[in-house]
Amino acid sequence: MVSATHTLRRNAGLLAMAFLLAVGFFLVPPLFFPGPFDDLPRAFAAYWSSGGSQGFPADLHHLVEQNFGYHLVRAAVALPLLGVLVALAVRLRQFRLLFAALSLAVAALMILNVQGFVSPFGTLLPQLASRSADAELTADLAHVRDQLAHGPISPALHVMLDEYVRWHVVKGVLTGLLAAALAVLSVQAWRRDRRWYSLLPAAPALGALLVVVANATTVANPEPGLSLLLQGG
Repeated sequence: MVSATHTLRRNAGLLAMAFLLAVGFFLVPPLFFPGPFDDLPRAFAAYWSSGGSQGFPADLHHLVEQNFGYHLVRAAVALPLLGVLVALAVRLRQFRLLFAALSLAVAALMILNVQGFVSPFGTLLPQLASRSADAELTADLAHVRDQLAHGPISPALHVMLDEYVRWHVVKGVLTGLLAAALAVLSVQAWRRDRRWYSLLPAAPALGALLVVVANATTVANPEPGLSLLLQGG
């Protein structure tokens, strides 16, 4: 116990940095980019009725920019937080599993937020399905699903599909990198005759590979996935 306490004191700076970054991850983005996006149904209705040929109307453009900034700030905070947690996992042997699990969680959050700023409009699409009480929005989403099923696809829907595909491409690539890193850790543990420890990164690596396959499948045929998403699936 004395040794563990001494080790924690030696790494107090890293622990304090991890705490501050974790707090900043949750508190800073809403200060600069507050939500929720209550105007999204009306803004999307204006976008859909315009046909999308002139880009985003002003209200939707504002929401997309807000969403971009929100996720960009979160990703910018998550990256150094991940680095600090990995450093703590290396330095604090007694708490390695704890910080490794936290690192994995932050890596997943960083992937989500990179998706958010790379595809800010695509990240808003799931929110549309949750606003089913809005009659106009419900009718517009029914038109979207009809186009997805039967065509022809309007410029507005082309943009939605592009964003949806980009969202999944980013998730697939970053999750693939995460799976590769976890696989390397598993192999290294196995070679050092730490068979039990090799299973710990191997399990999430397998899960990450399944996510990669699912996203690749969606990218190859995005229309059914987008239709299901807009139904709340």
